[in-house]
Amino acid sequence: MNDSPTLYRPPTTDQVMARAHKILTGRARFDDRYVPDHEELVRLVEALRSMSCIIAFVTGVWDLLHIGHCDYLQNGKDEAAALYPGATTILVVGFDTDELTRDRKNPGRPIVPEDERARVLAHMRAVDIIVPQREADQLFALVPHEIRIISKSTKDLPGIDVIRSRCAHLIELPPQSEVSTTERIRKLALTGSAETLTRVSDKLATVLEEVRRELGQ
Repeated sequence: MNDSPTLYRPPTTDQVMARAHKILTGRARFDDRYVPDHEELVRLVEALRSMSCIIAFVTGVWDLLHIGHCDYLQNGKDEAAALYPGATTILVVGFDTDELTRDRKNPGRPIVPEDERARVLAHMRAVDIIVPQREADQLFALVPHEIRIISKSTKDLPGIDVIRSRCAHLIELPPQSEVSTTERIRKLALTGSAETLTRVSDKLATVLEEVRRELGQ
């Protein structure tokens, strides 16, 4: 019996091209579209570009995915496709890992773990490739792309001039809804606190009534 560890073997050029063809033709499964290895990601993106695809790129946390996220991705891809009529636009979506999210936001985030966030993104029609981002702005410097999609409400991005230097086009979208993940978390926390306060108040009122009765006896 051979107990030696299995050595990692990077995919061959033919395997990369086959994976790219599945994505291009809509036959890719989750494992084809989820690319945790960044070296493989670069090879896959270059293979798609060799097939005359246009690469649009966007990153986010995508925690507690809501309609604003969905519209942002779909509208971003639609605007990207309009820049290159007749070409196939591939949307590469980066998502911050759990560790990076905790560092950039707070120790209580994300609410939804990264493996689940990746799978939820994969169910969206606009999303072609999903890739984890382990360091801030890591993918921005790594992924070759013609189009970058950003939100005007995002505050922790590199300078606009730096972003433009990496791509041919920059799409800046306004917030796509009045809902945000942070606001929903805050609302849930406030709702929970209010319910707790109500329960405590009810119990306290009961205890005080019992004390009054005992003192009155």
